[in-house]
Amino acid sequence: MTTAPSTEEKVRRPRSGAFILTNLSIGHGITHWYMASMMFLLPRIQTSLGFSDFQFGALNAIRQVSSGSATVPAGLIIDMAKNQWGAILVGCMLMQAISFGLIAVSPNFMVLAFVIVLLPLPGTIWHMPAIAAISQRMPDRRGFGLSVHGIGSQVGSSLGPVATGALITLIAGRLAMAAWRSVTLLYVLPAIVMAVVVWWSLRDLGTSGTTANEPTPLKDRLRGVRNLLRDRTILALMLAILLRSMGFNSLNIWLPKYLQDSVEQGGLGMSAFMAGLNFSLLTTLGIISSPVLGMLSDRYGRKMVLLPCLTVAALLALAIGQAGDGVLLTLTILASGMFTYSLAQIMQATVLDQVGRGTEGATMGTVMGLTHIFSAMSPLIAAGIVDAYGLGSVFYYNAALWAATVVVLVFTPLRPPPRLAGPAPATDG
Repeated sequence: MTTAPSTEEKVRRPRSGAFILTNLSIGHGITHWYMASMMFLLPRIQTSLGFSDFQFGALNAIRQVSSGSATVPAGLIIDMAKNQWGAILVGCMLMQAISFGLIAVSPNFMVLAFVIVLLPLPGTIWHMPAIAAISQRMPDRRGFGLSVHGIGSQVGSSLGPVATGALITLIAGRLAMAAWRSVTLLYVLPAIVMAVVVWWSLRDLGTSGTTANEPTPLKDRLRGVRNLLRDRTILALMLAILLRSMGFNSLNIWLPKYLQDSVEQGGLGMSAFMAGLNFSLLTTLGIISSPVLGMLSDRYGRKMVLLPCLTVAALLALAIGQAGDGVLLTLTILASGMFTYSLAQIMQATVLDQVGRGTEGATMGTVMGLTHIFSAMSPLIAAGIVDAYGLGSVFYYNAALWAATVVVLVFTPLRPPPRLAGPAPATDG
């Protein structure tokens, strides 16, 4: 006689991989929409509150230190709290609403610096359960799965600046408060709505389709992290990810300033809408290229994709600073968008190729956390270069870092993707 399934069994009934991947990607896109919007707004906030280029760089350094400091413990917690992944993702959306509400009422640099500590946490924490779930569900298509997840970030990063620029144009002069304050306040409600959507779609992410396992003790997780940091291949990949992240962040932080600052300040003096449109192109083509590059890396190996793409990306970064303010600039930024976010997901897949199942959260938490912390000086280095040589010089800095990434990867031996090498190695944890 067949008995009716229990409530717990219903909760654990697996949802389709496509459903999970789609909803993770949408949520990922929302976190990047908010972050890209904030990066676009920062030059206006700088002007409104009257702080210097060094303080502008310092805010971005604070953001990166906060992100990195949260990532390492978040990775450990994610591996040990699998049945709480859904609740953690909902918390990310609620934290997004809180941080933007606080930005809207920030009166000065010191208060804004405090809020900037909170700003990157939703996106930072979101990555951990999302990457772990995708890696476990799609081990032989890891590059493709993570690249599709990355499409969400690119859609969000593309639409955020355009929408924010359009809102500033509509709001400017019509409300008593500054336009950037109005926009950040408006963004509180969508984040709350998305928290409800995430709860509906992903609340059982860590339990769906799995049976509960005895959690690995924290001391064993910490031992695994220590062993990870003794692995020469992982250390080399951390250096490569660090250099690529420093290069990309310099482009992501200083490009909107270059587009909006006046010609006298070394920028191009674009309107809010045109600057937002051009900035959004930095990720647009990646929406198409990401899954393609991910599939190619699964089929032919990570280096076969990373090395030529990083080389071209470095050359395009140089070209942005030389393109002027016309159609050539737009086309150059658009072409660069094929490689900005796309390569990050392939490098994440490269790291996960080297480790075993069940350690994804701790691995990516350690790698991403430490690289964020060590790259926190990059905005300040870029600020020093800008002060000495002008805004356009930041593109040389970006290109040099991406070229250095190529050199590191050339000399790093890698285990091939599972599709080429068979199952990933087992671990004791």
